[in-house]
Amino acid sequence: MRAQAPCIWRRGGAAPFLVSACAAACLLLAGAPAGGAESGAYHRPDRSPHHGVNHGPDGALASGGHAASENALPEVVITSSKRAQPLARFNGAAAVASEQALRDAGAGGTLALDKALPGLYTGYGANVMFPIFTVRGMTSAQDFYNPALTVYVDGVPQLPVMAAQSLAGAARVELLKGPQGTLYGQSALGGVLNVSTRTPGDAPYFSLLAGLSSRGGHVAQAEAAGPLSPGLLYGSAMVSKRSAPGDVSSAALAQSRLGGARDGLGRFRLRLAPQGQPWEASAWAARECTSGPQDVYVPFADIRPRQAYADARVAAPWRFFHMRRCANSVAAQGQRDWGSPGNGWRLTATASSQRLHFERGFPIGPYHSSQPEQWQQNTQEVRLSTLGGEADDGAGAATGAGRTRPWDAVFGLFRQRAQQQRASQFTMATVPASMPATHSGNDRQSLAAYGDVSWRLTPRLDAGAGLRLSRDESRTRFAGGAGASAFAGAARQAQNTWQARLAAGWQFSPQWRGYVNVAQGYKPAGYNLAPSNPLDTQGFRRERALSYEAGVRLNTPRVQASFAIYRIRTRDVQLYTSEIGQQVLRNVGHARSSGVEAQAQWALSPRWQLGAGGFVNRATYTAYYAEGCTACAGKRVPHTPRAGLNATLTGRFQAGRHVLRPQIAARYVGAHWFDDANTLRQGGYTLLDAALSWQPAPAVQVRAWVSNLTGKTVRNYGFTFGGLPLAQLAAGRAAGVSVEFMY
Repeated sequence: MRAQAPCIWRRGGAAPFLVSACAAACLLLAGAPAGGAESGAYHRPDRSPHHGVNHGPDGALASGGHAASENALPEVVITSSKRAQPLARFNGAAAVASEQALRDAGAGGTLALDKALPGLYTGYGANVMFPIFTVRGMTSAQDFYNPALTVYVDGVPQLPVMAAQSLAGAARVELLKGPQGTLYGQSALGGVLNVSTRTPGDAPYFSLLAGLSSRGGHVAQAEAAGPLSPGLLYGSAMVSKRSAPGDVSSAALAQSRLGGARDGLGRFRLRLAPQGQPWEASAWAARECTSGPQDVYVPFADIRPRQAYADARVAAPWRFFHMRRCANSVAAQGQRDWGSPGNGWRLTATASSQRLHFERGFPIGPYHSSQPEQWQQNTQEVRLSTLGGEADDGAGAATGAGRTRPWDAVFGLFRQRAQQQRASQFTMATVPASMPATHSGNDRQSLAAYGDVSWRLTPRLDAGAGLRLSRDESRTRFAGGAGASAFAGAARQAQNTWQARLAAGWQFSPQWRGYVNVAQGYKPAGYNLAPSNPLDTQGFRRERALSYEAGVRLNTPRVQASFAIYRIRTRDVQLYTSEIGQQVLRNVGHARSSGVEAQAQWALSPRWQLGAGGFVNRATYTAYYAEGCTACAGKRVPHTPRAGLNATLTGRFQAGRHVLRPQIAARYVGAHWFDDANTLRQGGYTLLDAALSWQPAPAVQVRAWVSNLTGKTVRNYGFTFGGLPLAQLAAGRAAGVSVEFMY
């Protein structure tokens, strides 16, 4: 894998990542004074890694750790717009879950974020490492390799096949809804999911977490952070291990507890932040390994026994459902500030490298498949943004106090390169010889320049506009088959794409604000990442989306609420077609998604808080020109529920040093289909979760929880294989208890 510096686009080997990081550091440190007056306003190394952030109805980060009153909600700031700004002035839809909200929801990974982020539908197909994210009718269900929701961790884009990952050590998660092509480029049609981990500061922090759950599950986690050299160097380290066995069995293969997952995560971070200087730099490294059964399906019409579809004729060495994914990630980031907090600028440079390996083998009917896979990705970004509104700059910056500039802006350059190597081998249990194998390699590269500017036209009226130019290039090469049926191919395509955004907001009163926006998003053109026949050299065209949105927000000390109406038109939708094992990614037609959504957070009393969010959506194909489904025009887009609702009631009771926090949560998922022809349907269902946290001392917390309280059996994926409808099941009822010590 090759990495290039943001300003040096040369090829190389492993060294360019270091060149990229060093170049970024030199750029940011150039001209930095040895100390001085201008720097003191910017850098606050005393940020605690365990900062108490709260979440509003749109999920956004609360700028203050605690409300001024026990019965008041905190102010909310979002950061995923690439410049921190109060939610009250954000002309779009955002949802954020704080660390406490993630803990209350039991969201240990991104696949569980539908419990904490209203409007998000999650599932998985084939394996828990191939997630399905659906936002506003935009779904990744049919393309696991290029999801419609881009995932970032600490501002670093993740490989598409790393969209499902652990949230251990996360301080908050932000979700921007709708196309985000201007700021984030390719594959952000449904939105952007940004995970922020804790930042080490002056305050030492140490935590230990241990827990047990159903079917022999467990969790163990340790984290430490603090100053290594006060006023100069800070560090953090975190390790986590989780196991959540499934509840699907196979009598034919003599296996049980299929369908679960295990993961381990280690993360280390260094932060250089000299006190009184207008710059800082960070570097971090992480390794995450996840394993779980691959392709554990049950008969679609008979799901209650939770018995996997398998053939007893599969030879003993090949009877195991297995998949393992390990990823190594490194990143470096630096930033330098100029001017005053309300009127200055910030230059940020980021370089990252990510390597990933899949091992998988699984029986499906009389077949066994082995599909090893390797991925490499390098990214570089340089960004210049205005200062003002940062959550940790204090109230003055957050409200824009002392600001004379009537506008804010962010400008950036971005580069991303991803490479993939894949092999596929099918073996039939009843035939000694193996079926033809395929081998492939794919290379994708994206270069982009973008800018986004907002103007305060009057004290109540503001407007914004953004523009991005991307250059995307894809290459493929593959070979497969045997004898007369052998095939091979290679191809290349490149394309320029313009993306734009227009928005306006009106402050009706101190409590009420309305906004409108028009935004674009796209998936780039490319080639099938799992080649199966010579037609794969034909590739597919880019997919484009255009979104129209209007919304209002209410912000009072006790109630924070939002309402939005939207319509998204998508052209040349990219979907996998044909049978499993012979799937080809193709443009199948056009689609339209229309809906309304609402969220609210209500401080009922000093002891009780109610959160609720829901949507009604209709996503249909307006045209369908792919072969194999002549009547698909007008059908519902798969994996797009007609409606959804999240409601959470949380209490807080204190007696002396003891704190008791009960919680009950209900989640409704409307009816939806799993296939383009709308023949495989999952009806609407409601899931209930309950939890009780007891804090006998400030540093100790005991939590007991039950998920899927009623034990409802539901499908989260379905397809037809050899004429037989099959389904993958969501997790059944589970219960557990955990103990956490925090210092």
